Amino acid sequence: MIRIIFLGFGCIILFVEVAFSAPNCYEKISYPKEMFGQFSNKQKTSIRKIEKFFKFGKKSLPEKPFRMLYGLAYLEILVNELCTDVTNYSGIQARKKISKVLLDLRNTLGLPSEMKRTKIINIYWSTGKLLELAKVTKIDVNEPKLKVIEKIRMVKSELKKELKKVLNEK
Repeated sequence: MIRIIFLGFGCIILFVEVAFSAPNCYEKISYPKEMFGQFSNKQKTSIRKIEKFFKFGKKSLPEKPFRMLYGLAYLEILVNELCTDVTNYSGIQARKKISKVLLDLRNTLGLPSEMKRTKIINIYWSTGKLLELAKVTKIDVNEPKLKVIEKIRMVKSELKKELKKVLNEK
């Protein structure tokens, strides 16, 4: 929010209140060496990699789970880079939405929401590297087992919904 007060005699007092930036939003991050080139733009590179992993490569995510972790690391970096721009309203809104998703993901994965981004990025990246070394084989599951798996997923989903309702009531 910007407030301008005219005092007369050509004096202007300008109060600039940064209403859209989150406190302690931007962090200085030490990135893994393989993430960026020497002169690459971190925001553009992150967007490209996120699109590569989640938009264009989403069909291969079950076969290559390390890509999902790399994508999450780039998503953390994107949020950090969006913290530097406090004048672009759409960027601020995008940052808020992505931050909420990332915090929910951290909670889902059992990672503390207050942990520094550098640590989170290093956890995602190193776990992704380990998964990349592993050999993933696709197994065939028969129809009755697929139905059981689907029922378990539905029960888990309903359980999560009910737990959220109980927690929100408290």
